[in-house]
Amino acid sequence: MKTGLITAGALVLVALAPPAWAQAPRQDVIWARTTQNPITLNGLLSETAWTSAESLVVRYGQDAGSPGSGWKSEGGIAVPTDPTHATFKFLIYGNTLYVGAKVRDKSIGGSKDFNRFDGLLMSLKDHAATGAPKPPSEYFYAWWYPTTTDPQPAGQGPAFIGRWAEWPPGTPRTPAQISAWDAVTVVHGLSNSDTSADTDWTVEMKFDLTPMGYDVTKEEGDVVEWNVSIYDNDYFWPLDVPRFCANRVWYQTRLAQKR
Repeated sequence: MKTGLITAGALVLVALAPPAWAQAPRQDVIWARTTQNPITLNGLLSETAWTSAESLVVRYGQDAGSPGSGWKSEGGIAVPTDPTHATFKFLIYGNTLYVGAKVRDKSIGGSKDFNRFDGLLMSLKDHAATGAPKPPSEYFYAWWYPTTTDPQPAGQGPAFIGRWAEWPPGTPRTPAQISAWDAVTVVHGLSNSDTSADTDWTVEMKFDLTPMGYDVTKEEGDVVEWNVSIYDNDYFWPLDVPRFCANRVWYQTRLAQKR
């Protein structure tokens, strides 16, 4: 198996080989394997390539590696009865990064209020921008509809928010925006309703790396600077005060191509 790793350079080299003063190695470098077969965005993670993809587990209240992981309560009870447990997987096809995630959750949904929703707030550093350090671009995918009225419709899916989307959330996107970033989510249960327990939601997402200044097709590969905050809002549909909890967990990483 051939491996490719950008020389972006000292950052990753330090991550893989600690310097002489025995500083602890970085834990925020993850390989993204290359697949020769296209990925169908359907939220099912059914392609064979996903089974061998490198994975990352992020949990509320547990260190996911240093630097760049943590968690924070945003309201409700201090200790969640249904804490965040998300598994991410990463693949490369062409010059596109695919991210798959399974998020365990017994209570899925959103609202018009910030922090009262489930979803993923992500960024990619824009390597196409001039100067340094490279600025982040926001990729926000969540059950947040700030211009609508609560309660939100049962069965509603997440909205695209950020660089490749239109405001307000839920506004149709252009073909160019969809080409740059797209996702499909499957809810195992019923969003915006706690009449029965959900089990999880799964998402398949693609990022076109070309407009962001990356080229993982090079012989030496590339490193993609990506991070994620997982928002988790439980028992809000309707509000169940003894169990209601809102929180988020975050993780930063550098994804290196692996062939």
